[in-house]
Formats: sequence, C-alpha cells, structure tokens
Amino acid sequence: MKKIIPTLILICCFASCSNGLTAEEIIAQQEALTNDIEIVFTTKEPNYDEAMITYYDIDLATDVSEPYVFNYDSNGDPTPIRLIFDNYEYDFLDGEVFRNNFSTSSLKVQVFIEGKLHLEEEKNGNANEFARINFSFRIP
Repeated sequence: MKKIIPTLILICCFASCSNGLTAEEIIAQQEALTNDIEIVFTTKEPNYDEAMITYYDIDLATDVSEPYVFNYDSNGDPTPIRLIFDNYEYDFLDGEVFRNNFSTSSLKVQVFIEGKLHLEEEKNGNANEFARINFSFRIP
C-alpha cells in the first residue's frame, strides 16, 4: 500500500501536467494564434524622400516613431520600405505614416496579413497639407 500511493500521486500529477500534445503540436497551436504582418510603404517622389512612420508597440506600451529614408535603385526608382512583424500575437495594429514636406507625389501604405492584402491606401500632399495615412484596425 505504501508503494501504491506515491505511484498514484505521480500518475495523477503527470496526467494533470500533460495535455497529450507533442512539442510540435504546441508550436503549431501557438503559430495558429499569431499572424505574420508586413507593412509596405512606397513613394512616387522622384527625388529624395523621407517618411515619418509611427506605430504602437504593445510590448513596450509606447509609440515608436522614426523617420525612414527611401532608397532609390540604379534607375532612380524608389524602393519600398518594409516593416515586418513575424508571429504578431495581438488583434490590432495602430500606426500612421506622413511625409514631412508639401510634396504632391503620392505616398502609399499596404498592409499584408499572412501574405494577403488587408489594407491599401494612397494619399497625395498639396501646398497646404502633408500626405498622411493612418493604418489603425482590428486584425481579423
């Protein structure tokens, strides 16, 4: 009887601590609850261009804001700026981009969730207003 009680305790403890899933299954479940997010910023400004990109970082509980300078390829065409969030585990995305000058060239934002286009918006500035785009929404 003395040997049966510790054995039963061990069996109960093991059964309550294990849900019967392998490590691979647990990882797959966690990945199913997250999304891969890619935010693509493009410009049609033919010369030097810079965009101020701000987004809310949930882990830091603060806004992250910094200027990004567009690079240009050998043909003089601007290359996109990409922000990538792999395994994004939250259900909303909050941010904005604006050009800190009065260029009339367009500024565009595309948000891809799991490789599918979820949001696309393009704005032009004018002599009185910067090109500005908000990308704040709940992730389906």
